[in-house]
Amino acid sequence: MPDALRGRAPAKVNLVLEVLGARGDGFHEIDTVYQELELADEVVVTFGGPAGVRADGPFAAGTPTDSTNLAWRAAASLALRTGESAEGISIHLTKNIPPAGGLGGGASDAATTLRLLGGAWPGATDAILRQVAAEIGSDEAFFLVGGTAHGTGRGEKVEPLSSLPPHDVVLFVPAFSIERKTARMFAALDRHAFDPGGIASRFAAESPRRVGSTDVFNAFERVAFDLFPALASLWQDIEERTGEPVRLAGAGPTLFWIGPSGSGKAIARAATGAACTVIPTRTGRAQ
Repeated sequence: MPDALRGRAPAKVNLVLEVLGARGDGFHEIDTVYQELELADEVVVTFGGPAGVRADGPFAAGTPTDSTNLAWRAAASLALRTGESAEGISIHLTKNIPPAGGLGGGASDAATTLRLLGGAWPGATDAILRQVAAEIGSDEAFFLVGGTAHGTGRGEKVEPLSSLPPHDVVLFVPAFSIERKTARMFAALDRHAFDPGGIASRFAAESPRRVGSTDVFNAFERVAFDLFPALASLWQDIEERTGEPVRLAGAGPTLFWIGPSGSGKAIARAATGAACTVIPTRTGRAQ
């Protein structure tokens, strides 16, 4: 076994996110199209030293480094299922993905940790990796697949799609979020009509295709301003500065633009001065 295992943990956006209804287990049934981005955290797993999680990088603030960290939970759960030991495992995260913004950074760190350990532990079959991913959360299963993918159930049932042609993506990350964000966003949607479905399935059937921001659908946009009152003015400001529509990333509050390859830098420049962090990136492909 090597002394250190290294991997990228990419961000994602949802090109379609329909919420079809509440389930009896406390989750919601969704129909979504995931898209991997080139923006990524870096994960290094080492063995034989002090166990735990360490985080640095531009967006390390607020990343838990105790047993609640999703990457650590993934490692501990995989060790339990495979008869391995989590003692002496150290996970170093370089956080390049803004946290709690709808971009899936924590889930991606967990999935990358599973993938790295899966290559080192003989008992870690693909089926066990998928089981652990679904146990940890809803987005982790997508990050085991990557690229462009169709997600159903609570998001954990994932079918890969043909990768999109290269697109530029620009992220607009506000300085604010809220506690228990995703749960509160779903609870807010419970007071509205759920989506009838069909958008994600049609998108999946037409993939691969060129995509613009007007093609994106996100059910959480119906309640985003209720939970993030400052988001409305930021949204308007970005669209006025860029002359382009932007959309909500996952459960927010990050906004994003997607469009033709080579156009993103101009969009990012135009947004200079908006009250957010502007991050240009690109769509990614399954490895």
